[in-house]
Amino acid sequence: MSLRPEELTLIAAELDRELSGGVVQKVYAPTTTRVYLEVRVPGRSEQLLVCSDPGLARISAITERPSNPPTPPSWQSVLRRDLTGAKLIDAEALPARKTLLLHFTKDTRHLTLVLEATTAPLIALCTKDAKVLAMSTPTRPGVRIGQPWAPLEEQPIKPAPSRLMGDHVSLRLAHAAEALLATAEQKTWVDARRAPLLSKLKKIERTKEKVRVEAERTGKAHELRRAGELLAQNLYLVKRGQKSVTLTEYLEDGSTHEVEVELDPKRTPQQEVEWRFHQYKRMLRGAEMAKSRLVTLEAESAALQAQLTALDTAPPEPPALGAPRVKAGPQPALPPYREYLGHGGHRIWVGRGSSHNDDLTFHVAKPFHVWLHVRGLPGSHVVIPIEKNTEVSGELLLDAATLAAHHSDAKGEPRVEVSYVPAKFVRKPKDAAPGAVTYTREKTLLLRLETNRLQRLLATCV
Repeated sequence: MSLRPEELTLIAAELDRELSGGVVQKVYAPTTTRVYLEVRVPGRSEQLLVCSDPGLARISAITERPSNPPTPPSWQSVLRRDLTGAKLIDAEALPARKTLLLHFTKDTRHLTLVLEATTAPLIALCTKDAKVLAMSTPTRPGVRIGQPWAPLEEQPIKPAPSRLMGDHVSLRLAHAAEALLATAEQKTWVDARRAPLLSKLKKIERTKEKVRVEAERTGKAHELRRAGELLAQNLYLVKRGQKSVTLTEYLEDGSTHEVEVELDPKRTPQQEVEWRFHQYKRMLRGAEMAKSRLVTLEAESAALQAQLTALDTAPPEPPALGAPRVKAGPQPALPPYREYLGHGGHRIWVGRGSSHNDDLTFHVAKPFHVWLHVRGLPGSHVVIPIEKNTEVSGELLLDAATLAAHHSDAKGEPRVEVSYVPAKFVRKPKDAAPGAVTYTREKTLLLRLETNRLQRLLATCV
């Protein structure tokens, strides 16, 4: 999208025609890719922008200059020292090299401001013998401050019509160049800010689908309770070892209905009843938690949609500090773990990676917290942050072990051995790799993967 060779030639001719003999009054370099020059000619002052942002390389005329940052780049002082008070001799285009040169004279010195409008653009201020005094960053190989600037090799010019059209009285083409590329710059700026919002929104929508499935399990929970009540009323008809039993259900209108209930041959009749009531309560709690989380996710989704709408309807002006980047500015630090909600809404922490595992185990976890890891295989450290002198319930321990298995090389295995121990018994061997630890006094449980349990836990990831 940078200026084409033909457009560089047209702008160079226009600058040579209208600004030749002009004096540079002010110089600004708010970023390492932009230089603003205020050039005075009889009767008026013009402001030029020399830009080396990738895809937006140009020399153009502007009507308003953005404010300078409190601490501008160090090359601004060099540019001001050498160009303030300099007289523009002429502008020269090298279309086969996609380069435009502005020649200046100051006292007895000759200076050249170079713009290379290539895929890797460059701005350089050079002396008469091509020694580089200041340059934009990033630079191209072989170009260094204090060393001679060497022009690019000539390349075949592909015929392409000029896109510069405008109605300004002075510097018509230079103003048209700014209008053309400023529009692309504005779109880049908006797209850069839309990208993380869209990514978050997409992630939330995926999470909402999982949470919605969990929230809709109330009906299945009531079916389990109904089957449990029916079994409790007909325990004398149920024998251990049966795979199913057909029972008569009496409805409120006095009619009867035959119901076939599937059984686990390994359970006693009483265990069948207890298992169904236990599953009913667990599923009901999970559904209630999912409904609450769904409300939170809906609010987050609405907030992101509002931000996207604000960008679409009234996008703010691009910042003064050059081309925007998706990750511009400091990013908030993430904790070394992902947080899930286990049985009873209790928190479970899962390390994000090898170095994060060490941070979680040795800097976040307290000595009395319960630490888990898949036995004999690489995987994330898992911590249950409990209160001192308290015990972990069996269901919560199974939840944490399920997450440990899922975030390990044993992911997807039907049966996994998981070790657990108080965090105070975990040690870091000297010179060990990130995440590598030893531990003592551990207990081990043989975990049988429950898909429903895993889906419920994944849906609660914060």
